Amino acid sequence: MRKKLCFATAFLILITCALHAQPSRINRDTLISIIEQKGRPEQQKRLIRFVKKYVQNIRPGKGRETADTLIKMLAAYNLPDKGALQHFILGICLHKNRDLKNAELHMLQAVEIARKNNSSYLLYQFLSHLGFIQTDAGDFTGAVYSYRLAQKEALQLNDNHLQTLLDVNISDLYYKSGFYNQSINYLNQAQSLLTAESAASRASLSTTILYNKSENYFRMKNYDSLLAYHQRLLDAGNKSYKIQTYRLRTAYYLKLLKQDYVTAIGQIMALKRDKKYVPSELDDQQLAYAYFMNKQLDSAKVVVAKLLKSSNGDNHPEIRFHLYDMLAQIAEKQGDVRLASANYKLALQELKENNLRISKVGNISSQMKIDETENSYLQRAEAYKRERLWLILLVITAALVIITITLIYRAVKQKRHYERLLYLAKKEELAFINSHEVRKYLTNILGIMDILKNSESKMEDYEQIEPYLHKSASLLDKSIRNISEKLNEEDELA
Repeated sequence: MRKKLCFATAFLILITCALHAQPSRINRDTLISIIEQKGRPEQQKRLIRFVKKYVQNIRPGKGRETADTLIKMLAAYNLPDKGALQHFILGICLHKNRDLKNAELHMLQAVEIARKNNSSYLLYQFLSHLGFIQTDAGDFTGAVYSYRLAQKEALQLNDNHLQTLLDVNISDLYYKSGFYNQSINYLNQAQSLLTAESAASRASLSTTILYNKSENYFRMKNYDSLLAYHQRLLDAGNKSYKIQTYRLRTAYYLKLLKQDYVTAIGQIMALKRDKKYVPSELDDQQLAYAYFMNKQLDSAKVVVAKLLKSSNGDNHPEIRFHLYDMLAQIAEKQGDVRLASANYKLALQELKENNLRISKVGNISSQMKIDETENSYLQRAEAYKRERLWLILLVITAALVIITITLIYRAVKQKRHYERLLYLAKKEELAFINSHEVRKYLTNILGIMDILKNSESKMEDYEQIEPYLHKSASLLDKSIRNISEKLNEEDELA
């Protein structure tokens, strides 16, 4: 029975190892579609998203294997940014493996190639990831400088999404430097930029911002705010591959702030067993603290020793200061004064290094603020120029409209004036015709008729005066026709 059980166990272990050994499958059709994409900017964006998504799903320790697979596939195609992308892939895969030194070297090479190719989008992405690697490595000065350069590229690209991501990364830097209020300010700034994002992008980034705010409020020991953000993380609308880790981590944070260390220890251990858990030394640091506060000194000492031996970048000077300080307090409680003194000295050295680093961060972050202020001023100046041009255009348009209306009014007025003069001239002409011609011929006719009326021999007299009567009637008719024609001309002019 034992042999069968051992065989079954060994078989399960082999299957599990085989499954874990399989690298994440690359969707070749998607990659080919991206490579055949017309338009370099859109192709760059899709490639970066593809690489990030693929690397995100790999298991710890498989970073180099993943990088080699991706690079081998890209090598078969003639991409203009192939060299930079290869170093970028190596950088983020080695970062996933926590090989921060080599990850930084490859990312620096990617930055150099992108700068030579004058590719603003890739340069932004590489500088952002370089800053992220340097933050994890504890090189806050280098990280701030990288973020400053990335910020300039984001401003040049005028892309709110890139600026949002950058604000989140900068907030993480301030968080790890102990500047929690500044970190929250950058997260609020990122939150305000999310309104212009797509629904999917907004959901993912919103979840990250919620969790990062929770981390800050935990460090500030603000229980009420941490509880509020923990409840918001429980909402089903949150989208992130780390959401289960975020929820479980903030849950034990609440227990730590309530000083319920036994429950917190149980929750941390359960988190580590969760299949959806994304590993981080943050949990080991809090586990050591919970053991220490629960007076499980030996357990705390074991976890702290493990953390100090780790080469991961999560143990930057501030973290090492707290770890050495905890070891010193443990030694002091256990009566080992010499060991306590040695650990206090180590803690003091780490504290000095951390303070020096923070002062450098402050200097460069001040320069970042100056850059932001300068850019804000330039944007306002540009907006003022545009508004001034629009105002000038409106004034010119209004002036042209006024001039046009004035000219039209003047033309109409002149037209009416000339029409009136014409009317008066016609009136005078018609009056003249009426008084001199019509009345003349009419008077002739009336005179002839009067002669006929008083004549004794009307027939004889009629025969004599008929031609004169006909002539006067014809001339009268002609004068009336003339008047009629002039009246018709006036109607046509009107």
